Amino acid sequence: MCYNTPIKSTCLCAMTNRPKAYSYVRFSTPEQAKGDGRRRQYKAAIEYADKHDLELVKDGNYAFLDAGVSAYRGNNINRVSSSLGRFYEYVKEGKIEPGSYLLVESLDRLSREQVTEALVRFLDLLNSGIIVVTFGDGTVYKKSAEPMQLVMSISHMSRAHSESSVKGQRVSDAWQQKQALARSEGVPLGAACPQWLSFDGEAYKVIPERVCVVKRVFELTVQGYGQRAIVKIFNNEGVPVFGSEKRNKSGLWGSSSIAKILGNRSVLGEYQPTVWAEGRRRISGEPIKDFYPAVVDEELYYAALEGRSSRNVSRATKTSSNFNVWAKVAQCAYCKSPMHLVNKGKPPKGRKYLRCSRSTKGACINRSIRLDQSEIVFKEILAKLNLASLIKDNAQVLRKRIVELDGRLESAKVKLLEVSNLLECHPSRTLAQTAVNVEGEITQLESERDECKATLASEHITDKNELFRRLDLDSYEGRFLANQQIQRLKVRVLLKHDEIRVQYSVFVGDLPKFFYMCEHGEECLFVPISSELLRASIRQDDM
Repeated sequence: MCYNTPIKSTCLCAMTNRPKAYSYVRFSTPEQAKGDGRRRQYKAAIEYADKHDLELVKDGNYAFLDAGVSAYRGNNINRVSSSLGRFYEYVKEGKIEPGSYLLVESLDRLSREQVTEALVRFLDLLNSGIIVVTFGDGTVYKKSAEPMQLVMSISHMSRAHSESSVKGQRVSDAWQQKQALARSEGVPLGAACPQWLSFDGEAYKVIPERVCVVKRVFELTVQGYGQRAIVKIFNNEGVPVFGSEKRNKSGLWGSSSIAKILGNRSVLGEYQPTVWAEGRRRISGEPIKDFYPAVVDEELYYAALEGRSSRNVSRATKTSSNFNVWAKVAQCAYCKSPMHLVNKGKPPKGRKYLRCSRSTKGACINRSIRLDQSEIVFKEILAKLNLASLIKDNAQVLRKRIVELDGRLESAKVKLLEVSNLLECHPSRTLAQTAVNVEGEITQLESERDECKATLASEHITDKNELFRRLDLDSYEGRFLANQQIQRLKVRVLLKHDEIRVQYSVFVGDLPKFFYMCEHGEECLFVPISSELLRASIRQDDM
C-alpha cells in the first residue's frame, strides 16, 4: 500500500498548482432571469475552465452574479450589493491572487459605461495580475497584452456603451411619449404604479387592504405618532408590508417605508412626470392631477404634512401619563432650560413634578413644581389664549382648515424652491411661468389662512367653566392636541419657584402676554399685560 503514497501526493500537488478561475455572470433585467442567460454563461465558464485546465472556484462566497443589474451607469460595480464590486474588493484585499482568471461572456458584461471610465477599471484588473477571458470570442487579456489587443478592448467598450446609449435613448423617448399621452389623454402608464394600486390592463384599481394601511399612516401622523412609533405599531400588529418578499426579506416595516407613503402625492391621485438628466431624476412639468384613484383627501394629507414639520413625538408612548402637556412649552425662568417631567411615585408619598433639566445636576436653583398644580394653570392659559377650537365645533373646523392651509403653504414653498433652482440651471419660459403660478398660489393660500385666523380670533371663550368641563386632558389625544395648539401659537411659559411663590410668565413669540403668580397656600393671581388679555379676563369674570 505504501507505493500509492507518492502518487497521491503528486496528484494533489498538480491540482493545487492549477490556476484559479472565477465566473462572473450578469444580465440587466429581472425578466432575463426567466430565460437561459444565466445557465448559458455559467455553463460556458465551466467548459472553458475544463478545456484550459483551470480550477473554477465554486465556493458560494466567490460566486459573482449580478442579476437584473445594468452596467450602463456602473451599478454592477458602484452599488454596495454589487458582485463585480465585491470581486474588485477581493482583488485589492489579496483574497483573489494575481494570476487568477476572471471568466466572462464578453466585455460588455463587465461594463457599458463610457470608455474613459470602463477602461480605467479594466486596466486596474490587468495591472493587479488578473487575467480576463471573454469566452464568447476566446480572447485572453492580461497585463503583458499586445497594444493592439488593448485597442480591440477599447473598441468593444465603445460599442457596448454606444449600444446601451442608443437603447437607453429609445426607452427614454418611448417613456416620454407615454408621459405625453398620460398628460393629454389620461392614458395609464402600465403596471408601474403606487404599491396600493394595481393595473388590470385598462385602468388602475385600488387594493382595499393596502389603502386602509395608507389612510391609517396619515391618521396616526395627525394624532401625533412619529414614523418610528407607527413602525412599532404595524410590526406588533403584523400588518403586511408592501412589495415582494425579495425586496423586503425581513417582512417588517421601517421608518423609510412610512416616510415614502407620507411624502408621496400619488395618494392624492397625482402623477409627477420625471426625466433623467445629468445623472439624476428631475421633475418634468406640472403634476398630472386625478391620474390615479385618490386614496387620501387633501385635508388629511396636509394636516399630516403640517404635523410632521411642527413636531417630532415619535418617542412618546400611547399613555396619557407619559405625555407632558408642557412639552416644548415650559422653560426655566432662571436658565431657560427645558422643564422636564419627573415621576417620584404615586401619591400620597410621591408625585409628578416639573423640574429644570439643569437643576437635576445641581446647576440651577429653580425648585420643582407639582404637575397637578401646574396643569390647573395650564387650563387657565388655554382659556386666556382663547383656544376655543378645543371644545367649539365651528372653531375646530377653522383650526383644522388653518392646519391644512399651513401644510399646503409648506408644500408650495418647497415646490417654488425646486422650480427656482431648476430655473437657474435651465432657464426657460415654461419654468418661469410655473414659478409665477406657484407664487400666486402661495399668496392666495396666505390670504385664506389669514382670514381663517381672523375668524377664529372672534370665537371668544366667555364661559371658562364650560371650557374646563369639556376639555379633555385625560386621554393621550386630548393632551397632545392641547399641547400642539399651544405650540402652534408659539407660546413659551417661563416657570419660577422660590421660597415665596410659583410664577408663570406667558409669552407668545417674544412678546410677554400675562403672568400667573401662585403664592404658597393662596389662589393664583392673574396679571394681564395687554388690553387684549385684560378684556379676556373680564369676559371670563376673573376681574
